[in-house]
Order: sequence, then structure tokens, then C-alpha cells
Amino acid sequence: MSYKKLLTIILFFTQIITYSNIAYAGVWGKGELKLSKGTMEHLMMYLYGAGSPDYGYGKYKNKPTIFVVSKDGNWSFYQYCPHTQCLDADQPRAIKLCEKGSRGSPCYVMALKRRIVWKNGNKKIRIKKSLLKNPTNVALAIKEAGFYDGDIYKLAGIDYKTGQLIDETIKKPKKVENEEIELTDDLISQLKKLKKLLDEGVITEDEFSKLKKKILN
Repeated sequence: MSYKKLLTIILFFTQIITYSNIAYAGVWGKGELKLSKGTMEHLMMYLYGAGSPDYGYGKYKNKPTIFVVSKDGNWSFYQYCPHTQCLDADQPRAIKLCEKGSRGSPCYVMALKRRIVWKNGNKKIRIKKSLLKNPTNVALAIKEAGFYDGDIYKLAGIDYKTGQLIDETIKKPKKVENEEIELTDDLISQLKKLKKLLDEGVITEDEFSKLKKKILN
């Protein structure tokens, strides 16, 4: 095969991949998105691989493949894969299925697998498996990314094994009452430097309080 022919083939497939990415990018959500409580709980189920108990292979959990949500945040649709080997999700088809129940609100892709692809101007997030051990951390990550304004501690809890909602709500982290803080030389030095910045007007009172709390924690 000649070099020129090989280069032509490479360029051809590069164009196909580029056009495919452009097409998919058109169905990914962007702009502000605020999830309703029901949609937030549905997203949590998706991230934990909730699916039909009739599918799956024993110890293998369902794999989340695509989560689609309406622009108004009130409706969502997701797909999962119960197999060890999974194909990529059919994004346009998932959107059509979502829009069947979204009452006129257009649907867009919010997540592929456990990666949030909706661009709302905040930091990109990917829900790692290690984070799934504590539903509170998962809900906080989504809230801090700007997708939920409600109280996460009023959300239904999640069964880690099945991904299904449970009767209990997400638990608040336990606070340690009257915890004693050991003021080491390094800690005292940091606090003195921080106080100096406040006295010199480099930082505000509010910034001082936040930074002080961070150091003590």
C-alpha cells in the first residue's frame, strides 16, 4: 500500500470520527440545569446501576451507560448494561425515549457512564467507584457542581448492592462534639500568618474565617 493511499484512509476515518463527535456534542446538554427531587433520585439510581433484578450476572453489577434529562429538570431516562461487555449507548435514541415523557421539554444527555457531560460552566465531574461507598458524597458532588439546589438530606437513600431507593433518607455526616484541637507549632505559625494578612488588609474577615476553619480542620 502506497503512502498516499494510507494517508487518504487515515484522513477519511479521522473525518468520520470528527463528524461523529460533532453530532454527539449536539445532543449533550449545556447551560443551567436544576434537577427536581425526583430526577435527582433517579440520577442517583442510575449512578449505582439500578436495574431489573431479572438481569445481570451474579456478582457483576449493572453498568450505567447513559442518563438523559429534560431541560426543565423534571424528567429523565436512563439505560444500563447488565453484561460484562457493553456497547456504547445510542444517544439520539435515548433522547427520543426521554422526550416521550418530558411534556414538550427537550431532552439532552447529562451523563455517559459515570461522567457528567452536561456543561453548566462548573468543574467537570466523574463519579468514581470509590465515591459510591457513601451516597452522601455522591449527592454532594452533584450539588456542588450546580445541578441540584434542594436539601440532599431529604433525598431517599440508596441500597449499595441493588442501586434501588430505600425508605431511609441520605444520612448526614456525624459531627464530633467538643472535639479538642491540638495546637502544634506548625498550626500556630499558620494562624499567625493568617492573622497578619487580615491585619494588613490583604484578606477580608470572611476570608479569614473560612481559611482559619480550613486550617483547623
